[in-house]
Amino acid sequence: MTAIAIAAGGGGDAVTAAVLAQEMPHLHIAAIMSYSWDRLIIDPTPGPRSSADFDGLVDHGGVYEVTHTAGLLTGGQSTLPRLTQHIDLPILLMDISSGTTGLALQIRNAADAFDATDLIVVDVGGDILAVGHERGLRSPLADSVALAAAVMSGLPSQVLVTGVGLDGELSISEVSARLTHLGAQDVAVLTPTDVIGFEPIWSWHPSEANGLLTAAVHGWRGTVETQRNSIVQLVDAVTHVYQVSAVTLAENSLAALVMSSTTLVEVEELLRNHRGYSDIDIERNRLTNRFAARTPRPEVLAEIDRYAIDAAHRGIDALTVRRVIELAEATDLPASESLRELLSRERPDRFHPPIYAVRLDGD
Repeated sequence: MTAIAIAAGGGGDAVTAAVLAQEMPHLHIAAIMSYSWDRLIIDPTPGPRSSADFDGLVDHGGVYEVTHTAGLLTGGQSTLPRLTQHIDLPILLMDISSGTTGLALQIRNAADAFDATDLIVVDVGGDILAVGHERGLRSPLADSVALAAAVMSGLPSQVLVTGVGLDGELSISEVSARLTHLGAQDVAVLTPTDVIGFEPIWSWHPSEANGLLTAAVHGWRGTVETQRNSIVQLVDAVTHVYQVSAVTLAENSLAALVMSSTTLVEVEELLRNHRGYSDIDIERNRLTNRFAARTPRPEVLAEIDRYAIDAAHRGIDALTVRRVIELAEATDLPASESLRELLSRERPDRFHPPIYAVRLDGD
């Protein structure tokens, strides 16, 4: 068996796919496929990027490999080229401009190019398990299309879920209930050895769920406030890896809704008809209503300190760095990098990306 790993949620999940390739060598993962769909701080263009948006990709017969010199042609940055410097496996671009059917063809092309026989769909957090009506579910598009395309490819496919509840969408109890309903198997527990070499990524990468997974694997436990005031729990269960049949899951999730789509526009319309909006609509609205980024100055530290004290009184143990960036309104790449530098210099006891501690030993 040789497998292609599908990072269902994009670049952050690509990192965890590489971790799982290290932890579970019997999977023989030969390459990782990922969306280029970054936060607006990094790439202020709503939605996932297509191969036409890039320069410097390598064509492997209908599927494109991202190189460290690849870049976007239309402004903004993709985190995928930088990830190639941390991940030894080839990173292939998932392009859904031709919908689920187009992505299924790319997956088959990837399997041909890398002599793969199986697919491993990787999701951190567990929102891929959602039925579609869950109150906290915010961003099902990427996961649903990835899962549907994997099934449509015709290759034997499994889903690996870890970091349960860390994306702030489905709760741990909701994910656990779905895992039980779907007959999931608990197949591994991640250990610090598995994430060695990946920790530096979180000094710059914006993914909260995947960064928090690394923190949990290293033993950090507690209550964390993430972007948009969501609360997640880092407990022992988040380090477990669960396996689910992709076909079974696809038949009982939003993947069934987008199974035969032929354009991204169609995917969005299907989700709007079902849920009232698409994930990309949220980004469009956020971009329209976003304030200009505020350049961090030393006085912002007092604001962050006051917020941290209040958060600790509310039972919060840490904020994500993304949450601190949000609070400081450092909402573009230069401003967010400046804030990271400021926190690293002035609050080194609290600043441990992706965590910003609001409780310290002795507090």
